[in-house]
Amino acid sequence: MPIARYIFFLLIVLCACSGADRCPDDSLISTSHLEHLFQEIDIDDNIHLGTVWIYSNAPDYPLVNDEDEGFTCVDDVSRALVFYCRQYKRNPVQDNLEKIESLTRFIMYMKEDNGYYHNFMFPDNGINRIHPNSRPIPNFWSWRAFWALTELNLLDSPELNDLRDKTKPDLEQLVNNIEQIFSSESDTTEFEGIRIPSVIAGYGADQVAVIMVGLCNYYHINNSLFVRDLLLKLGHYLVAVQYGDENTSPYFAFLSWENIWHAWGNMQAYALLHTGHILENAQFIDAGLKEVKHFYPFCIEQNYFSEFRLVRNHDSLLLNDLLKFPQISYGIRPMVFASLEAYNITGDETYAILAGRLATWYFGNNPANQVMYDHLTGRAFDGINTASKINYNSGAESTIETLLSIQAIESNPVSKQIVQEYCIKWNLFQDQP
Repeated sequence: MPIARYIFFLLIVLCACSGADRCPDDSLISTSHLEHLFQEIDIDDNIHLGTVWIYSNAPDYPLVNDEDEGFTCVDDVSRALVFYCRQYKRNPVQDNLEKIESLTRFIMYMKEDNGYYHNFMFPDNGINRIHPNSRPIPNFWSWRAFWALTELNLLDSPELNDLRDKTKPDLEQLVNNIEQIFSSESDTTEFEGIRIPSVIAGYGADQVAVIMVGLCNYYHINNSLFVRDLLLKLGHYLVAVQYGDENTSPYFAFLSWENIWHAWGNMQAYALLHTGHILENAQFIDAGLKEVKHFYPFCIEQNYFSEFRLVRNHDSLLLNDLLKFPQISYGIRPMVFASLEAYNITGDETYAILAGRLATWYFGNNPANQVMYDHLTGRAFDGINTASKINYNSGAESTIETLLSIQAIESNPVSKQIVQEYCIKWNLFQDQP
């Protein structure tokens, strides 16, 4: 869709509403494309599972199967479950409830006896047990399933009582697995002069962050000293991978894996802020605020990054192999979450404004000056490959990560206003070809 026409329509919607109290339906969230990706399947005629197609390609956006992986995965179904659980709190309608139920059943179906999850499923409804990223091991898809199932358990809805009860043993098993992985005290490992805790060298701080978000939810469900101590241990591991200061790059950024920082899934600041908020841990809050306050504005000023490698050269820290592309929604959403959590903790509107500025990436405030989310169709494009090339495919990850960002932004009036004002500003270009 041409940018001018998109912004013109958006301007009409926004200008028609002078306040949220007079325009309750002014949300920028459209689930149309996500519903296009959603498919309920039957297993043995009596098990109904909710799936989300991984791929959908421009220009006509058919559903696309990958012969090596399959058509759906725990990773994206879990993302969708997080979204619909949070959407149900905003709008407790039957359709959202049914999505929650069927998506949960899919995740449970993909579980193995060891407590972890297979990731991919083939179009014939067979579980992909061959692909290395589909094995039931401690990896992203299992942690994301954990996060999603804890979001389900935070919902206070009688209709979900039975489903919550069925997931609780699975959550307990995962928590025990997590404790075993991180049971021993850790020494450090060095990568090009950068030292990180050895226990997370193989997993990465990014995986630890997802685990912590799930554990925070689990702590609400099961307020135990055991979970609290586990959160504290993991939080200290994340603090240990923060580098730089307010005058030295990478400006308090948390590394993602070994001595590499990458934008996608960079949820370390959010995990520390959220954990610090819940446990009233000043050290975690301070560390998270430092990245949000210093590193995020640096990213915006540089028109964002995709990845860099941190190297110590004598007393200096160097950003090597710095990449600006690709830029994807999965790299923006974690920063939006962290900025909003910083606001929730401090009440400082600077952080809410920052969250809004970050979210304008979706509406053209990016290196390509292209709208990456079409709220009329709900399509979120898969990425910015170069300053002049957009990947116009619209798969599950980009779609759901974008919806999670917009959902979070709309929970904060200050952030939402920043996005609205930016979109109205784009009206200046509506008459250009």
